[in-house]
Amino acid sequence: MSLTKYQILISALEHGSLTAAAEDLGYTQSGVTHMLNSLESELGVQLVIRSRTGVRPTATGEILIPYIKRVLNAEQSFVQALSEITGLIKGKLTIGTFVTASSFYLPEIISEFQRKYPHINYELRNGTYEEIEQWIENREVDCGFVSLPTKSNFNYVPIINDRLVVAAGKEYKHHFKDTNSITLEELEKEDIILIDGKSDYDVIRIFSNAVNRLNVKATVEDSYSTIRMIENNLGVGILPVYLADHFKDSINIYELENASHRTLAFAYLSKKEASPIAKKFISFIESGSRSVTEMAEEA
Repeated sequence: MSLTKYQILISALEHGSLTAAAEDLGYTQSGVTHMLNSLESELGVQLVIRSRTGVRPTATGEILIPYIKRVLNAEQSFVQALSEITGLIKGKLTIGTFVTASSFYLPEIISEFQRKYPHINYELRNGTYEEIEQWIENREVDCGFVSLPTKSNFNYVPIINDRLVVAAGKEYKHHFKDTNSITLEELEKEDIILIDGKSDYDVIRIFSNAVNRLNVKATVEDSYSTIRMIENNLGVGILPVYLADHFKDSINIYELENASHRTLAFAYLSKKEASPIAKKFISFIESGSRSVTEMAEEA
């Protein structure tokens, strides 16, 4: 069975298009169609449904695709193991992450790791906390950026204990009595920019019982969008201080009474079963790399 056909199948489903898969892998569209038809013929089942709106898996495809991804991951692990034996670590590290982490936390970590292992390529898959945990369980990613607590069957390495603060635009007219310590009750008087619970349940956890009493001006999907709304004086939000400090020239930052924290970590299923590159990365994180140490100190 050709692994190339497996790669074409997965690429077509990820892009939702045979044309995009062809461009991604350097084939003609007719070539991609031919190999996908050939794969279905060899397996004796229909894997995808082709329509004007794109490509999507059949019910049978939904069942088989996770196994096909494991085959491709195993092939990648083989390549990595071989490169390690021959003295040149190379291959791909796939990390499940969310927008804020991939924008503000991961670049520094990857940059430091890249200096030790320059022949590694990276795939960052952005999703919600729930999606990232699912990707880890299904072995679709080598490891993932999560917020603790996480699923009990995961191993994890804490990265940063990030304090949560209140942020407002420079020209936003707030009603805070004491700007040294903002209470949740005071936030009920403000326009709130709220991050939805799917992408960042840390903030939802802070509001918990108070969320129904808040005047939610806008609900957004990630912390970066929240920052942009806050910068334009549309309301206040609760953000991790490490992120807020990157924008301290354009927003005001206030401490939250009874300050809450979120602990971010890299989670993975099993170091023993991890690919050679993933093992190197996990060990790199465990060793307390300079970039991780600096993040913890700044928070």
